[in-house]
Amino acid sequence: MPGEHIPCSFLYLLRDSEGGFHVVDPGWDTDANWSAFVAALETLGATPGDVRTITATHLHPDHLGLGRRMRDTTGAILQLHRAEAHALSTQAEHRPSQASVERQADEWGVPADRRHELLALALTDEVPADGAAADEPPVVDRLLDDGDRLDVPGFELVAIHTPGHTPGHLCLRDDARSLLVTGDHVLPTMFAGLGLGGPTESNALADYVDSVARVTAFGDHEALPGHGYRFTGLGERAEASAAHHLARTAEVARIVGQDPATPVWQIAAQLTWTAGFENLAGFMLFSALSQTEMHRDYVRR
Repeated sequence: MPGEHIPCSFLYLLRDSEGGFHVVDPGWDTDANWSAFVAALETLGATPGDVRTITATHLHPDHLGLGRRMRDTTGAILQLHRAEAHALSTQAEHRPSQASVERQADEWGVPADRRHELLALALTDEVPADGAAADEPPVVDRLLDDGDRLDVPGFELVAIHTPGHTPGHLCLRDDARSLLVTGDHVLPTMFAGLGLGGPTESNALADYVDSVARVTAFGDHEALPGHGYRFTGLGERAEASAAHHLARTAEVARIVGQDPATPVWQIAAQLTWTAGFENLAGFMLFSALSQTEMHRDYVRR
């Protein structure tokens, strides 16, 4: 992956009982990543033409980015949750404009001398490591719903809709193998950001808390995450992830309780941030303000 924040993401390659191959989370679209993927197939005596399906847990480019090239080259079908496909289309149709960013800055109470950072981010083609893809969305061949079984002979992969990180985030479980592909829903060393798939009618934190409850039902499964390493203790880690976010909610609740009209910027400036609020810039600043608004709205609800 580009940048220094997260070094890499995981692509999972499954060989089915009929000799076909299936990809989960293609990864970032670079020539080096494509070459690594082809080389991995070669070590298994396969070629890109042996790939049958491509599934992305969610829309971020470190998970879906290579999907377009992989689909076009292999002829495999590309599949996402239907809410994620909708989010991709919505983002492509409604690019941020200077006017829309200015309105958002007004609503958040962003000081005049910091607004240029948000404007520069909104109007650039650069894609942050945990942002959405900037180009046109890929063709999606199959829209997945909660409970759908993936067509992978020899596996019992079932889609679990786990919104929060993005609106159509999926986990994939195989009960026979006691495995759960978690994408960015639950990670072993990091806590995934929430609401990073565009605006939704529901609150991303509320969605995430509900989704964690669904995942803990499979707490005895080994987790195959999008980053970090495979791990056990999935139930405990999922609960810790929800508790991490709700601790931020408690901070916001105390501030809003003193003055319900406190602007998002002033709330965010009083919260605990790993790097310190004064050191946040660019996408990290935008993300912090978005997260703060999400927690404030969760408290209000």
